Amino acid sequence: MRNWIYILVVVLFAACNSSKNVTNAPTAPEKPAPLWVSSRPNGGFKFVGIGFAEKKPGSNYQLEAKKNALFDLVSEIKVDINSNSLLYTVQNNNTFNENFTSLIQLSNTDNIEGYQMIDSYENEKQYWVYYQLDKAEYAQQKEKKKLQTINAASALILSAFADEKANDFTSALRKRIQAFGTLSPYLNDEVVFDPKLTGGVATVFELTALIQKQLQAIQVVTTAQTPTVKAFQATYAPISYYLTFDGKQKLYGFPFAVSSEDDKMVVGEMARTDANGLLSVKLNKAEAVNQLFSFDLNPDIRQLMGNDSIGMAGIKILNRFIQTPSLKVQVYVSAITLYLNAKENNLGKPTGGNTIERFIREKLASQEFQFVSNPQDADYLIDCNADVVEDLSSNALKRNFDLTLAELRINLNLKNKSGDPLYANAVNEIYGYGGTLESAGINAYSSPKFKAKLSEAVFFLKRKIVVY
Repeated sequence: MRNWIYILVVVLFAACNSSKNVTNAPTAPEKPAPLWVSSRPNGGFKFVGIGFAEKKPGSNYQLEAKKNALFDLVSEIKVDINSNSLLYTVQNNNTFNENFTSLIQLSNTDNIEGYQMIDSYENEKQYWVYYQLDKAEYAQQKEKKKLQTINAASALILSAFADEKANDFTSALRKRIQAFGTLSPYLNDEVVFDPKLTGGVATVFELTALIQKQLQAIQVVTTAQTPTVKAFQATYAPISYYLTFDGKQKLYGFPFAVSSEDDKMVVGEMARTDANGLLSVKLNKAEAVNQLFSFDLNPDIRQLMGNDSIGMAGIKILNRFIQTPSLKVQVYVSAITLYLNAKENNLGKPTGGNTIERFIREKLASQEFQFVSNPQDADYLIDCNADVVEDLSSNALKRNFDLTLAELRINLNLKNKSGDPLYANAVNEIYGYGGTLESAGINAYSSPKFKAKLSEAVFFLKRKIVVY
């Protein structure tokens, strides 16, 4: 027994001693950070880029550090604005924006080549990376790319002139904007074209002036009659306008941004001319009646470029140099014309009165409607046929009270100008009492139920004509 106790004591002592040794084992020292982490090195003939990223769970910290280092490298490449450059002109006009410089720098991060990773360092929380780029190699690459870019832009400019000769104004303008976008990384430099390769365009300034001139040449052909729409309709047919380039060539396939400042006239936000130069504008709402409304058509160069990333890159800067003209167009909102045909009978014979006609006219009397005497001039046709018949219980009333009972029945119908039925309602259970059936029928036209039931039917008819 004593031997077992002795063995147990020895084992426990050994285990405690082993645990103590593990706890007190020395940890490996952390690798010291290189000097370039705390003190930026002097690159001399090299551009230097240093970046780091936090080691967050799930993050690609190595890629993030590389991006930061390359942006730092490009930021060291000073963006000198040449006195003959486009951006210099913007700066002198007091409209220079630092975002332009950032745009040039950011575009260079995508195109820069020849850089080398010199070193990297990491600890428990951060990852650092150090890149260098030879200055002479960078200058040589930049000049080579610049020449290639100018040649590509020249080809686009020359091709635009060919499109213009073929009366394709839309394609010509798109290519000139593409040429400008192609040159966007070099707008801080002096860019000069060979006029023989561009159809006579020598500088970026001449290119922007040509784009401005083309936009100002867009015109709306005025017509003797202003387009007319009806107020308060559920749907509208598109309003068409004819657009030309320089008043001579039809402008086809060109997008426009459409806008209206009046909330009583709501138009679609975008439209594009068709092959005949017609621009069909979607109309969503027209409320005010008997008024002339104006709204704007703005040539939309963003829509013109579509998904062309090269052209879109230059639009932000291009908008600083050109003014997109706003074209005013008009539309007249007119009242809705109605033709009313009402027939009143009593036992199949005309009454000679116009009680129903007066009632319907009073209910529809508003600025939205105008009654016309010719059905061909009407937008909607209202037919109302009324007649009186003897009620089934009239004989019993006659025997007991010497009274007759008549029922007035009214058929109310609405049609559009093409004759298509839009609404139909049979108004009945309108009664009149009298000593004779004829007098009972006359009294039915003045029954309290007459106004209530016919008023309800006219209300639903009106709702088929207007939408508030």
